[in-house]
Amino acid sequence: MKAMRFSRNHAAQTGRKCAMLDDPKSQTRFYLRKAFYECLAQDAPLTITRLCDQAGVGRRTFYRHYDGLDGVFADCLEQLLTRYQDAVSPLQTYDLEQIATEFFSFWKQQKKELLLLRRYDAQKLHYGLLSGGIRLVQARSNHRFALFSTYSAGGFLALLNEWIEEDMRTPVDQLVSRLVSEARSASFNAFASS
Repeated sequence: MKAMRFSRNHAAQTGRKCAMLDDPKSQTRFYLRKAFYECLAQDAPLTITRLCDQAGVGRRTFYRHYDGLDGVFADCLEQLLTRYQDAVSPLQTYDLEQIATEFFSFWKQQKKELLLLRRYDAQKLHYGLLSGGIRLVQARSNHRFALFSTYSAGGFLALLNEWIEEDMRTPVDQLVSRLVSEARSASFNAFASS
């Protein structure tokens, strides 16, 4: 297959949009990530050849950007984590309900991508969310809450992984309400037994 050359008007010609039309490397990676999701949405086995065909690039071009399919997976996950980082602001106070609502509302919007990434490799998704998510939380947290934020991030990310496993069927408001209720109950019980 002949490698596709991207031009400034490629998006107009194909109906595909890319935020970085002036950067061919970013554009190619964008199309490979997009094709990765498209291939995962189909029931056929995912191969590099199939991915390249879907993206409209040659195998040599693919290997200039990634070592293999796991590299595309990692890039897709990193893009989701970057979107999360860009969507939230640094914490000034620790408000469990606010944090949980922001967190689960954001990830609910990424449901399609998360479920497709789970289809590729659930363990890699869980590990990637945990390690990448904790890194982002550490960057987001106020130094006053750094240790507690890292501690609670592990819990939030474990809940996210459980939620993904149930296909994210529980509505965000119910998930947050239950979390806050159980946290208050646990805090009260811990205080009462002291």
